[in-house]
Amino acid sequence: MSIVCITVPVLIKRTKKEINHDQCVQQYITVNIILICTMTNDDWPTHTSFPKIGGRLVDLRGLSIGDANDISRLMTYNISKSLWEVPYPYSLEHAQNFINSTRRDFESLKAVHFAILYKNNPEGDSSLVGIISLKNIDLDNKNANLGYWIGELYWGNGIASESVALVINHAFSVLGLEEVYAFVYSENKASMRVLEKNGMTKKGEANEYSKKLGRYQNTTKFVIKRQ
Repeated sequence: MSIVCITVPVLIKRTKKEINHDQCVQQYITVNIILICTMTNDDWPTHTSFPKIGGRLVDLRGLSIGDANDISRLMTYNISKSLWEVPYPYSLEHAQNFINSTRRDFESLKAVHFAILYKNNPEGDSSLVGIISLKNIDLDNKNANLGYWIGELYWGNGIASESVALVINHAFSVLGLEEVYAFVYSENKASMRVLEKNGMTKKGEANEYSKKLGRYQNTTKFVIKRQ
């Protein structure tokens, strides 16, 4: 349980009897409001508060702390090098911190991060095989940044393509966004094909410095607009 205290201005009317019994003046005062939150980490996300999306190959759900081991295990060097800010090696603590951040992102409407579950996974349908996210959600401009990764063992099974399709549909039909965009390292041809297969088109390139890589890296922007 957490307790939050906030101070807000409240407009009230006070009567100045010494001036005129019928005259009122308006004043601002500040009031401390205490909010008591009974939600615990184990309560979030729930099936009623976080979307769950099903497809032919994959199910998408919210991340839970129990996913940390899978995330740390799947985050190999080849995955990490294609992601802008993800370090390598990727420890269990890294994964736990990321999962906790996804909860804050969802509650503040900044991002929605989905665990990708592969229905044909020999390790079981409940095992995470990757993550797909809508980040930097801008409800004013109605757009968001799409990002994803799939564990190397699961490449070539159509998982990325279906996950991208499901999340784009969620962005347009549920969140009411008008545009989804993605940035891909220009050398990552496989991800480019996934985005193009889902109707995203190239909208330009940039050469940006990556602190993680210690060098400049060409990136390509892809965009899809709601029809």
